[in-house]
Amino acid sequence: MIDSSEEDNRKDFLEHLIEIGAVEIVGYDSISDQFTYNLTPECEYLVPALWDEHFKTVNELAFSMWSKGLIEMNFDKDGTAMVMLKEETVKIKDSLPDEERFFIENLLRKHNNGDII
Repeated sequence: MIDSSEEDNRKDFLEHLIEIGAVEIVGYDSISDQFTYNLTPECEYLVPALWDEHFKTVNELAFSMWSKGLIEMNFDKDGTAMVMLKEETVKIKDSLPDEERFFIENLLRKHNNGDII
């Protein structure tokens, strides 16, 4: 369990990341009752350790979800992964664990914004 001082430190750090432009609020999740965030492209240069850890975590999550059959992944000639959502997964996303649901919702948001095909 997280004590209040640790929670305060996390909140202060998140506020700092938002202030410097490394993180942005992208929405609010009513199921988990919390805001959702994205790292900005500037994060790679402002807080490289956070960027690297996030990249590693997202790759592990994508592989896990692919292994479970929740997403499809194809690779281009350079080895860059392209993630495709399955209709079935979108239909059941609200029943997935928060981490997987956030992943799916982020892909949907990026698709709807025209950031990805």
